[in-house]
Amino acid sequence: MKKYAPYLYILSILLIALAIISYFVFKKEAKPSYSTAHPFIGSITQSISTSGTLSPTNDVDVGTQVSGTIYKIYVDVNDSVKKDQVLAEINPNKLKQTLEGYEAQEVSAKANLQSSQVAYEQKLWTYEQQKKLFKATKGASPSQLELESSRLAYLQAKADVDIKLAALNQIKTNINAAKIDLQNSIIKSPIDGIILTREVSLGQTVAASFNTPTLFTLAENLKDMKLVVNISESDIGKVKPNQKVTFSVDAYPDKTFEAKINRINFASTTTDNITSYETSIFVDNDSLLLRPGMSATANIQIKEAKDALLIPVAAIFYQPKTSPKTQEKKSFFAPTPPRRPKKTPMQTQNTNSIYILRNGKVEQIPVKIGVQNAQYVQILSPKLDLKTLVITDSQ
Repeated sequence: MKKYAPYLYILSILLIALAIISYFVFKKEAKPSYSTAHPFIGSITQSISTSGTLSPTNDVDVGTQVSGTIYKIYVDVNDSVKKDQVLAEINPNKLKQTLEGYEAQEVSAKANLQSSQVAYEQKLWTYEQQKKLFKATKGASPSQLELESSRLAYLQAKADVDIKLAALNQIKTNINAAKIDLQNSIIKSPIDGIILTREVSLGQTVAASFNTPTLFTLAENLKDMKLVVNISESDIGKVKPNQKVTFSVDAYPDKTFEAKINRINFASTTTDNITSYETSIFVDNDSLLLRPGMSATANIQIKEAKDALLIPVAAIFYQPKTSPKTQEKKSFFAPTPPRRPKKTPMQTQNTNSIYILRNGKVEQIPVKIGVQNAQYVQILSPKLDLKTLVITDSQ
């Protein structure tokens, strides 16, 4: 037996190898199991997702044109105000002092003007009398020099009156400006609205030398708001005014708000090499749930179809898998060809086809699709029977 032991050992190895090869070559191919779905009739919308910030349709920064100390404040944040309602006052003492100084200058200027007018009248009378005398005496008296000196004195007096009058007008202009500054020390609301922010405190000094400091920010009407979003250049051609928009905010995660596209800017903005266009969405905020500054996630409905024939979007991207047996048989004789790549969303418009199960067999059907979203796709043709088994996946 020992003599034949090596041969028996080799024979056992050959039998095991033969059994393994027979198993892989002749084993039965397992039938794949398919995940299917039936077409159905329903409504579908296609939308563009974006995000933005809510703000009032009209907000106004209320400032001051005069410098001084805030010594009275009548309103605070969230207060409703009416047009011309007093919001705050700047200490008017210095402004009143300036006004009183100009008024004193006006009194002095009027007196100087009156004195100059009297001198003018006197020199005018003297000149007229000398002219008459010169004419009556046929130039004998007064002399030509005396007559010319009288005329020049009259003209000088007239010019002095004009100078004093101009000075008086300048002082009147300063008085009017001082009165306007005194009026501007009373900060009034330019609109009916709500106080959003108050930037000053009692006793604070404001300086309006180079720019106008903001004291309050008012919203004209929080019942009408706008949502400002940026739409990428690849989607901007699909966005139109009055399109429906649904959005949500973190403050109310279970509530969906409705709105409409109001305005699409032609000017673009570029950030990190991404070009986008600012779009304003009109929001009806009668409930006053929404507040300025809230971040919102919006879906702009660009297409909609009702009573549409729908199937799961996974059916558009499904491709039959190559069986393991076929792969192994080919591997004995030739290299396995590369698998056909799955469809991508960019290819869907060019290679529209789905696979169905009919009498237990897989069939490929070319289709024309319409509106689609992340879940379903509209089939425009052919009209599928609602009992059709559309393949969405297989194992």
